[in-house]
Amino acid sequence: MVARDVRLARTDVGVDLLFAADHLAAVLEAVVGSGASPVGEEVAEILRIEHGRPRYGIDLNDSIIPQEAGLNERAVSFTKGCYVGQETVARLFYRGKPNRQLRGLRSADEVLEPGLELVYEDRVAARVTSVAVSPRLGPIALAFVRREVPVGASMKAGEGGSAEVVELPFS
Repeated sequence: MVARDVRLARTDVGVDLLFAADHLAAVLEAVVGSGASPVGEEVAEILRIEHGRPRYGIDLNDSIIPQEAGLNERAVSFTKGCYVGQETVARLFYRGKPNRQLRGLRSADEVLEPGLELVYEDRVAARVTSVAVSPRLGPIALAFVRREVPVGASMKAGEGGSAEVVELPFS
């Protein structure tokens, strides 16, 4: 492997390294050799959720549009030409608001579960997608929450539990 086989992409939370999977050992050795400290997948998942980063296959699928997931600024071009779904994405960007948004959830006493439906004003208004127990924040989660549920609202979660809707990233 040579340096040109690795691409670095600056993000708002650091740097992503993009490379072929069979180069993992060499890239890891180079990065650790440069002074980085490796972390386990559990720590990386906690950090992803704390930063409000949706993950395809967990938080995102083909039914989620970029505006719902907060991806417009980093993943959508409105000047690049045609792509599947462009009309819907552009129309929503210029004229409307998504029906739901990716939000954070904080639970004081219980760990939320992926797939759990949350109720606000006697109506299912969110579904949990990712969960973690942050050493800094306690039980946290990501969910797509209906737009009429304000930040700061308390939602019913399961049998007697509750979760507070918060802005992302968690602070």
